[in-house]
Amino acid sequence: MSVMKKTFFLILLCAVALLLLAYKTTIRPVEIGICVPDSANPFVGWLASAVKEQAAQDGINVQVADAGNNPVRQLEQIENFIAMKVKSLAIMPIDPGNVQPAIEKAQQQGIKVLVIGTDTSRYDVMMYMDQYLAGKMVAEMGIEWLEKNILPTLSGRESKKPKTINISATTTVDLTNRSQGMIDKMQEWGKAEVIVAPVEAQATAAAVKILENMWQKNSDAVLLLCYDADAALGVNEYLLWQSGINRAALAIFAADWSPQIQEVLNASVDNKSLFRGSIQVVGPVIQGRQIPFAEATYRILKGFVHGNYAWGFKIFNMIEKKCGLVFAPEE
Repeated sequence: MSVMKKTFFLILLCAVALLLLAYKTTIRPVEIGICVPDSANPFVGWLASAVKEQAAQDGINVQVADAGNNPVRQLEQIENFIAMKVKSLAIMPIDPGNVQPAIEKAQQQGIKVLVIGTDTSRYDVMMYMDQYLAGKMVAEMGIEWLEKNILPTLSGRESKKPKTINISATTTVDLTNRSQGMIDKMQEWGKAEVIVAPVEAQATAAAVKILENMWQKNSDAVLLLCYDADAALGVNEYLLWQSGINRAALAIFAADWSPQIQEVLNASVDNKSLFRGSIQVVGPVIQGRQIPFAEATYRILKGFVHGNYAWGFKIFNMIEKKCGLVFAPEE
């Protein structure tokens, strides 16, 4: 090999080495891990994306792990984040009863753990809300809609009660509390015939399946209450495909909110959607200031990363009703 070729070869090797070094130094380690049940859920997907966007602005690397509603896979993903030595870990547990050993292992490795939405008894910080109240508020929106749009049409037929279908979820304590809140409020009101679906649903496809099996015998229902917005989207999808229905005389209400869900609620103003209202997790009040839910979630995780978190170990989230633009203040 000539001197010129050797020189060229050495220069090439040096260039490759420098490129590899530059590439390695620009890759930031994952500092925040987020374990979600299913990112296809519009509420869950929005929250994970919102946290990731805020972190990117601060140069913090976030990785989101989607378990596809598989609790075993979620445990594996927690183990992966532990092996990656993340500084903070957010978990939305699929099964709140089986994550304790994994959380304890993470904590033993110096990883701070934020649990969102439920009480796992093991955490550094827990963000939670009043699930029973959320269920009651879902039913309250339904009752308000019935009183305004349906009961006046039944005048003189006092024995006729509008039919309501309730699609619940009860696989955890929190799911049960929200679902029971919906049922209790409707029964307390007492002016509707309440039918609880024999099968439960938290996702679009499962809710569609329920309606496929129930609607033929219950096509006179005028109100449908769902555990969450994902199920409500499935119910909405199914009913909009039905021919001969009076859209103005049908309504769906549920819990959970995101900008995507708000667009669907807004479409209900012109009956292009039947999903008319949902419950938004507004966020906590910290030192007298209302902090938006996604911002508060990120600030907790960021505080873990920098070692300066100081809000306490239980964070209570406020909730409120959200409907379509017809309910919004005029500009």
